[in-house]
Amino acid sequence: MRRRQVLKLLGGGTAGLGLGTLGAIPAARACDLFPRQHAWRFLVLRHGNVIGEHLFTFSRRPSKGGGDFVVEVAIDIAVDLLGVTLFRFTHRAEEVWREGWLHSLISATDDDGALWRLESQRRDGALRGKVNDVPFDVSGFVVPASLWHRDTPRTQALFGTIDGRVKVVRSEALGEEAVKVGGDRVQARHYRLTGQLERDIWYGPDCGLARVAFPARDGSLITLERQ
Repeated sequence: MRRRQVLKLLGGGTAGLGLGTLGAIPAARACDLFPRQHAWRFLVLRHGNVIGEHLFTFSRRPSKGGGDFVVEVAIDIAVDLLGVTLFRFTHRAEEVWREGWLHSLISATDDDGALWRLESQRRDGALRGKVNDVPFDVSGFVVPASLWHRDTPRTQALFGTIDGRVKVVRSEALGEEAVKVGGDRVQARHYRLTGQLERDIWYGPDCGLARVAFPARDGSLITLERQ
């Protein structure tokens, strides 16, 4: 079944999921559409031990319609025991945003030996592409599950940047908390995502992603701490 058909079954089309709102998502408070920083670097921790790095890089790129905003994501994780690697995860992705809309997304992922290749581009009002040669299309405004976007806690569906699947989620605002970002502590808004994607996410005063926590497949807690 094609992705568009799945979305219609879930909620009468993408609008029922909050993914096809066609720009109707209200703007976040006093926040830029895109981050002003050039990069965010996170350490990935498990049981308090560093097991990897998660890096976002932001840049501008000339395009026919003006300037594209480009988000590059690099994740490298390895869990070792007595010199033996028990688990390895690598992910590379590039999101290209044009006039506030996700224009294209490509990614390559090695999830402990399971390989994923995703290529997509916006055409005729939908994000269309393939994951491991299986076609998909998602219409409407798309917020990716990379979590950096300011509207992540404000939508009811996130687009999986690894497998291309739409994740139906619920978001709960848990108030403000002080979290560590680099050497400072900042007040951050805490949200909890549940459903087909489980994440605790914190956004700082500028709406930048400040911290992430989620359960791993083995039940351990994984934390991303921004440096």
